[in-house]
Amino acid sequence: MASRPVGAHARSRTRPRQAEIEADVRKLVARELHDRVAQTLTGMLVDLENFKAEQVGWDDVLRQMDTIQDSTRQVLQNLRQLLHDLRGDEAVGDRFVDAVGVLVARFEAKTHIAAQLHVLPGWPEALTPPASMNLYRIIEEALANVRMHSGARAVRIVLESASDSRLSVLVVDDGRGVDIHETRPVGLGTVGMKERALFLGGDLMIESGTGDGTTVRATFPEALLTPKRQAAQPYVN
Repeated sequence: MASRPVGAHARSRTRPRQAEIEADVRKLVARELHDRVAQTLTGMLVDLENFKAEQVGWDDVLRQMDTIQDSTRQVLQNLRQLLHDLRGDEAVGDRFVDAVGVLVARFEAKTHIAAQLHVLPGWPEALTPPASMNLYRIIEEALANVRMHSGARAVRIVLESASDSRLSVLVVDDGRGVDIHETRPVGLGTVGMKERALFLGGDLMIESGTGDGTTVRATFPEALLTPKRQAAQPYVN
């Protein structure tokens, strides 16, 4: 009977785990490329199609070129950020509310959709790096959907703390609403938002009705989003 090489059994046990890790990495890269690159490029195409249908002058053309340049810079910036994140660098940093505020202001300036950020009492001062990055991407994707699909005139982003030690992120628009029937195909962006919510131990729901706008509601246990407090060390003289 032929003997099995030393270490062969251990290697065979690691293969399923390695395949699982590789599959997770592929999903992560696909989700990040969609959220950071594909949605911006899609928005650029939508803007160009709308622009082609308008009667414009040379000044309008120059303004549109400025917009395309800004969007191109954003794609490059997102790609660089993705490369940093894949190397393990922090994506948003510890100033989550400030980062979301910049995102909301940029969204309003670019789309002319009135956008407001409400940070309600009880929202924590600090989040863990994974929480900051994933919540930021959920809001970013929800705003991209508002821009491209809703026909909304206004959108509110609400960061709130519930009484049961849970945190909620809401993106509420006054647009035409979407079909959320279970038989309707789910887009990659929605799948990505739900995956991010699950990754943080929470859940994400989309509430909508024809002509009633859309609410994206993500809810999480606060303990999973905030840094663990270190126990106070006894004073020794």
